[in-house]
Amino acid sequence: MKFKIIFLLVLGFTSLFSQKNCYTIAVGKKASYDQKRVFIAHNEDDAGDMIINMFKIPSKTHSKKDTYNLVDSNKISQIAKTNALIWIETTQQNFGDMFMNEYGVTICSDACQSKEENTPGILTYDFRRLMAERAKSAKEAIMIAASLLKKYGYGSSGRTYTIADANQVWLLSVVMGNHWVAQRVPDDEVAIIPNYYTIGEIDLNDTNILASPDIITYAIKRKWYNPDLGKPFNFREAYSAETVLHTSWNVPRHWIGLQYLSEKKYNIDDTFPFSFIPKTKISLDDLKFILSNHYEDTDLETNKKLHTNPHNNLIHSICNQSTKFSVIADLTSINPKNNTNILWFAPLNPCIFPFIPISFDIETFPDMYKNVNSEKAKLQHFDKEKTSFKNNPKQAFTVFNNYRKKINTNYWSNSQTIQKLKQEYHNIIITKPINKELSYELLLKLYNSSLNL
Repeated sequence: MKFKIIFLLVLGFTSLFSQKNCYTIAVGKKASYDQKRVFIAHNEDDAGDMIINMFKIPSKTHSKKDTYNLVDSNKISQIAKTNALIWIETTQQNFGDMFMNEYGVTICSDACQSKEENTPGILTYDFRRLMAERAKSAKEAIMIAASLLKKYGYGSSGRTYTIADANQVWLLSVVMGNHWVAQRVPDDEVAIIPNYYTIGEIDLNDTNILASPDIITYAIKRKWYNPDLGKPFNFREAYSAETVLHTSWNVPRHWIGLQYLSEKKYNIDDTFPFSFIPKTKISLDDLKFILSNHYEDTDLETNKKLHTNPHNNLIHSICNQSTKFSVIADLTSINPKNNTNILWFAPLNPCIFPFIPISFDIETFPDMYKNVNSEKAKLQHFDKEKTSFKNNPKQAFTVFNNYRKKINTNYWSNSQTIQKLKQEYHNIIITKPINKELSYELLLKLYNSSLNL
């Protein structure tokens, strides 16, 4: 295995950092600990000086004249009524926002570089928001995406969107232009997505597979797939950029998740599955542990004497120096009138901060979790000056970032401080009902705790 690690490192350091973005675990309903909930666990990784804003957006009724304005100034006809949302805004980024809507439809994404280049497409930043505002189920979100992609095309190399509700989880892999494929995660299985496509062989007659009509014929046309060789069509092999399939930020992160969760054991140079049967039913604690992982006690953990903290591990870890937030969507309801869905949210590195349960019925977030209101946030989303830590000294994520810096001056010696903070919040959460009041109280408390430590 050590030879393989060296090989991966060489490839990793010759590629662009921009592809080391994010990590997701999708858990089917019957794979969760009580077989009654769907989980999406996600680390949002983005390099740079940027705050995160958090908003609760109410549902809104629109007139026939209203339009949705894309960031490139194109306009899309608005629907009669848009859904209420929790919006986690990753400022400055085209692809970092996360949404949960009133029907439980939850959307996050992971960069997946494709072979496609210079194909027309305009959908970037607005793509997931349009799905979240309009869909009443995960599958409906896929159909909305398909319609948008056909008409407008995708404007970035490639990406996999994880889209779930309380009944189903789908992975939607998009390619620059009009090509895409979606696959449902089986209810009793788990899927892991680093930063490459994980959808492999597909059967277009399978109702758990959806795709653009020419997904195979286009690959043949571009000479990415040759049916004469007698091999089944494999989306991952046909459409993925070769540079991301064997890198040090993809393979190890995928492998370590499998090591902890999969019933079957895999070597690091094995072909990993789209999804797998877990060795035990998946709990929140399992997901928190994986999202906080730095390859502890494995050959992938580099010498602690080299680092003041594990986020600088030479092999890119799940919890790393660019992690902007960590979240676990705990989905149990598709009824907006009886919504019990929760976002377990940890700012920046989840190994340092506790997960705060945010009930969907929270009415607003504390003021320090947003530097402006939601309408103004959309307008200045890409303004690096207005959304920087430097120019928002009292905003929550600036405070959290300052606290993280203190911890990381010597992470190892500060481990007791980390555990004490986490235990304090755990003790509160297990003794109180999770509701909008508790969510607001704990978010406020975390801000004050970080400010004063």
